[in-house]
Amino acid sequence: MDRVFKSKVGWWYHLILLVMAASTVAAFVGGKSPVTMIVLLLFTLECIHMLLSTWYKITADGYLIAHCSFFPEKRIPISEISAVEVTVMPVSSYALSLDRLIIYKGDTQWLLISPVNKQDFVKLLKKHNSDIRIKEPVI
Repeated sequence: MDRVFKSKVGWWYHLILLVMAASTVAAFVGGKSPVTMIVLLLFTLECIHMLLSTWYKITADGYLIAHCSFFPEKRIPISEISAVEVTVMPVSSYALSLDRLIIYKGDTQWLLISPVNKQDFVKLLKKHNSDIRIKEPVI
């Protein structure tokens, strides 16, 4: 059976969403230019969409699928995952929190994700591929 893990959401993402929503309301109330209002509204809606549609799926047939809003889905056979490492790297990724995992494909960092329950997520990965190395304890 497939298992879906939602992305953990960090305080900073909530802050960005709050600032975007407040800016959008202020632009509409303050009578800013229509272009400003539309751009702010679109960015706010995209932030909300990312919040609702960022998830990671481990499929019964042994794939890891990462989904984040309108960005292309990333898909990898779990048999190709070589290692998992805990990180707080603040680079762009399919993660809404800085409490992240790096997924390695060979020696290459393939993807940064932030599943809500990292321990269960890693256990399920290891169930599909017991050769996955854990570079740091997953807390």
